[in-house]
Amino acid sequence: MKQVRPLAVVIPSRYRHLSFPAETAVIQVSDPYRSFWRLGLWNFRQYPVKTVAITGSAGKSTTTSMVASVLKRRYPIVKTEGNLNTASFLPTYLCRLSSKHRVLLLEMGMKSLGNIAKQCRVVRPQVGAVTNVGEAHYGSVGGAHNIVKAKQELIDGMRDGGVVWLNADNDRSRKLRTEHVNVSRYWFGIDQPAHVQGSHIRYTSRGMSFHVHVNGRTYSFTIPAFGKHNVYNALAAIGICYAMGFSMAEIQKGLSMFKQPHMRLQLVKGVRGTLLINDAWNANPTSMIAGLNVLNALSGNRKSIAVLGDMKELGSYTQQAYNRVGDYIARHPVDQLVTVGRYANLIARRAVSKGFNPQKAVSFRTREAALRHLLRAPSGSVIYFKASRSLHFEKLVKQLKAG
Repeated sequence: MKQVRPLAVVIPSRYRHLSFPAETAVIQVSDPYRSFWRLGLWNFRQYPVKTVAITGSAGKSTTTSMVASVLKRRYPIVKTEGNLNTASFLPTYLCRLSSKHRVLLLEMGMKSLGNIAKQCRVVRPQVGAVTNVGEAHYGSVGGAHNIVKAKQELIDGMRDGGVVWLNADNDRSRKLRTEHVNVSRYWFGIDQPAHVQGSHIRYTSRGMSFHVHVNGRTYSFTIPAFGKHNVYNALAAIGICYAMGFSMAEIQKGLSMFKQPHMRLQLVKGVRGTLLINDAWNANPTSMIAGLNVLNALSGNRKSIAVLGDMKELGSYTQQAYNRVGDYIARHPVDQLVTVGRYANLIARRAVSKGFNPQKAVSFRTREAALRHLLRAPSGSVIYFKASRSLHFEKLVKQLKAG
């Protein structure tokens, strides 16, 4: 193996007694984290790029991946990786910029108020989007009003003359304001009038097909991802790329080839001819209901099994959140509801109270108990998995995977 010699090492001052090879430059700093931020900011100023920022309660990772699939066909970009999307990780991406890059594409997540604002103060995005404003992090930010306030931080932190895309069909998104800043607001949507309008949505064997209406013209799109919610993500991506000067042909090509992020509605062949839908990355009521829509659409004449786990960080909204999912299942029944965790049985209780057949609902406290039950699932069933990250439902998928 080729040996790589370090050129420079940055260490906290308390480790100055350590020894390094003579050819190594050692920089001592009192605060490594602050120094990392300063280094990232310095590098960002050396390589001025267009900055695109995407946030939202659900769909931001998928939308970011869709935009990246279009942009990278024209030029190199630096983008957010995985779920490393809070302010703590921003210096990492700033340090990766070089003379070859043209765009910094950031997914902006947050754990508290001020997190998005902190990122925007550094990068001042020229193009932005809020996929939707929902219930994610309801508990950590202190309620619905503060969720809107947190997403508003993106708009408030954009560069003068910037462009932001908002969801016309999302009521809370209509509370976001642009009148006080020099930022142009555009809408994407399906049900309400929008600048980028989706229609004629249908499922195909590979994903979704739909029409997009822009400036009086109609375009046909296909994406390798299932669900109406992914059409919304695609509409946001189309708006962003269109605002950046990409042709509709370029956008169509890029979206047709985009790769769904890990553990977001991934289809996996399971034991005994089952089809597993791995949507285990994280969960809130909006994303869980969106996934259940996909389960109902894909199951057809096959048995449908929904495996739902706890949803975290909902605070005082917790009971209402589980009730929402239970209400949906009562209106759109599955063949079997399996809940896993400390609180997910609230979904089953609510569904049963609203008319769901109690014989079709079963609750477990642990993944292991749920696995023993699911190993006896009818052959050919379609099984959907959704829970917050800490429940690690991907382990269930792995244990039920064929081969």
